[in-house]
Amino acid sequence: MNLSGLIFLLLAQFFAGRGVIRLFGVTLQPIALACYSMIVGVFVVSLVPCVLQLLHIPLTASNLYYSISVSSLLLSVPLLLNIKNTKLPSVSFPKLYELPFLLVFFALAVISVWRCFYFPPTPRDVLTGTELIAEFAAREKTMINSVFKIDLRLNSSANNIFKSPFITSLQVVYKLLVHSFGQVWLSLLFLSFTIWFYTLLRQIVHPLLAGMLMLVYFAIPDLFAYSYVLLYDYANMVFFVGGYYFLTQYLAEKNIRLLLWSSFLFGASVYIRSETLVMIVMVAPFLALYLFKQQVKLSQVVIQTGLFVSFSLLFNIVLNFFISKFIPFRFNLGELISHDFFNFSLLIEKFTKIATDTIFSNKGKDVYAHFFYFFVFVFIADVIWPRKFSKDARFALVGIGVVYIGLVLLSFLIPSHTIFNSAKRGLFRLIPLAVLYMAHSGILQKISEYLKKKETAASVPAAANPVSPSTSKPNTGTSKKK
Repeated sequence: MNLSGLIFLLLAQFFAGRGVIRLFGVTLQPIALACYSMIVGVFVVSLVPCVLQLLHIPLTASNLYYSISVSSLLLSVPLLLNIKNTKLPSVSFPKLYELPFLLVFFALAVISVWRCFYFPPTPRDVLTGTELIAEFAAREKTMINSVFKIDLRLNSSANNIFKSPFITSLQVVYKLLVHSFGQVWLSLLFLSFTIWFYTLLRQIVHPLLAGMLMLVYFAIPDLFAYSYVLLYDYANMVFFVGGYYFLTQYLAEKNIRLLLWSSFLFGASVYIRSETLVMIVMVAPFLALYLFKQQVKLSQVVIQTGLFVSFSLLFNIVLNFFISKFIPFRFNLGELISHDFFNFSLLIEKFTKIATDTIFSNKGKDVYAHFFYFFVFVFIADVIWPRKFSKDARFALVGIGVVYIGLVLLSFLIPSHTIFNSAKRGLFRLIPLAVLYMAHSGILQKISEYLKKKETAASVPAAANPVSPSTSKPNTGTSKKK
């Protein structure tokens, strides 16, 4: 492993991502800022080999060093110009009762990072597509390489070569600069997203409940496995969930910068998996309807909805452009789409099968453990008591519905989008949204308030009691409320 290459990429990705965040003018908490700087930086680096290929510049280690350095420096210019105005709020440190959870999370993170580093890519989807192209690109210094002397469309996984160059490009960069297996970038996304998500939950509910929710989240076998198994689904989930979360923040704060930032993250998720565009198009009417109910002018509703889908459409065009330039075979989407549009019985069958055959089944327990059972239990408890759903909880439920119905439509329209493979992994987008719903649920919010009151009551009396004259030393061990 080339440690200097890894340090170089960590710094380059961080400053590139930080510069992009500055361009959007989004204000984030310190941990969220650091995590999303790395997440966005990984996406920026994934574009560099594609640009070099278009310019017919060989994909050598030195060329990658130079081009990544230049791109990171250019994106860091807005950050450097405004560095004096950068103010970071205080950070809330973990409580003592959080340490058991943090130790478990740390142990699982070590396992994930080690497996990502130690084992080569194994999934069939990448070995017959992106990883195959990346390996030959690293050897021959070009993405259009000798692997295409074989007509790869003849094998059983023909469509894998037409997938996004996101993994291909990152594999080329990390193979040449860091490690022969590449894929270390996946651990960066995993760690950054996990840290941000946990700190977000701590802001919503009591840290003890946040730790429990994260433990339920970590206990999902397939989701944890894909934090080190090289495929598109985990990376797509990271950007999709980020985009949806910041969309809800925009609806709460009405800051147009948050809308553009959400649009950018959604666009990155489309670049990683193009079918995500279907779900984003489904979110657009929800956004328009919400703005209309808020008595926003119709012209503004149209403009803001257009801004919301703009990056998704842009990155979809960029994705198709790259594929057309780098893959010497043509891709016909029409051959994959079913033309039986009015077979509503099949649509209903797809709708029920995702639930009965994938989620609430013995196979579902192997894939998702008991996560969805726990989610349904919390939802039913909210319906029974307190029978109130906050705005954030409703937003999360809308996101869950969009993902589920979107997967139903994809399975209905594209027969190759099977329930037991594509839809199974597609549900990853839904899982963090389900966790966010549970954090905002009425029952857990009441428990959270109770715990916070107890914690405050345990600390306030010690601070409120005056020091007795007979006391030789004042009490300086009083804890403060977060």
